[in-house]
Amino acid sequence: MTYWLYRTLALLPLPIKYGLSSLAALLLGTVFRYRARVVADNLHNAFPEQDAEWRKAVAQRFYRQFTDVTMEILHTSRMSLDDFAKRVTVGGIDELDRLSENRTRSVIVLTIHQGNWEWMMHAANAHTGMAIDPVYRRLHSPGADRFAYEARSQFGGQPILMEKVARNVLKHRRRSRALVLVADQSPGQRDNIYWTQWLNQPTAFFTGPATIAQLTQFPVMFARCRRESRGHYHLQLMPITEAPGQATPEEIIEAYARVAEESIREEPESFLWSNRRWKHRPPDDFT
Repeated sequence: MTYWLYRTLALLPLPIKYGLSSLAALLLGTVFRYRARVVADNLHNAFPEQDAEWRKAVAQRFYRQFTDVTMEILHTSRMSLDDFAKRVTVGGIDELDRLSENRTRSVIVLTIHQGNWEWMMHAANAHTGMAIDPVYRRLHSPGADRFAYEARSQFGGQPILMEKVARNVLKHRRRSRALVLVADQSPGQRDNIYWTQWLNQPTAFFTGPATIAQLTQFPVMFARCRRESRGHYHLQLMPITEAPGQATPEEIIEAYARVAEESIREEPESFLWSNRRWKHRPPDDFT
């Protein structure tokens, strides 16, 4: 049922989707108060130096962007690569070319839930012609998971389950592609975890992306997606580490955490504050 609901909504023109988005933002933020406590607590903990009015304004802008991005993701199946190239500009392609040796070598791209993290993958494909393979975790809803998989693979991308990524990387080690991981999710119980101070609070990151980089010696980049206007974004690619073998997994993740935090601080309303990111307690010896 969920899958067909998404497919039906996907058929609507984008202007109508944005009309629904404006209504949904109002309802979610003021009537249903969707995860309002989670959003408020996350903003309070991340920005204790700001006053209540500032955080309230950010929360309101967050709901508007959250519903816009939701509708834009639903619209993905109606878009061509030319559409993505027009709606998402890309910077740092020269750095991508250098690190990938003119796209003959794979790179690992780490990003966060900011801007439109789904559109930016297709935009990178449109602007560079490089294969984009996203690494993902299954969604709780089978219908939503199926819809997301189809959207991510519609231009030849090969989405990879997190638990299968090591085997996939070893099998396709000589294939030139960008392995994209939205690596700001709360790690699972079985993940190897690195703790650091992030957005003013102890935060756990899974070290899997850094381990993959070390095993393959693939360079690591960060992808920042900044919203320019409604339905238009700018994707900036920047190096994190060019020689992962010369750093520890913790150093790689720390470098990622720092650039991710800077990106959020510069545009806080476009981060996914409704996510229960800080649900794990740090170890007793964390300082």
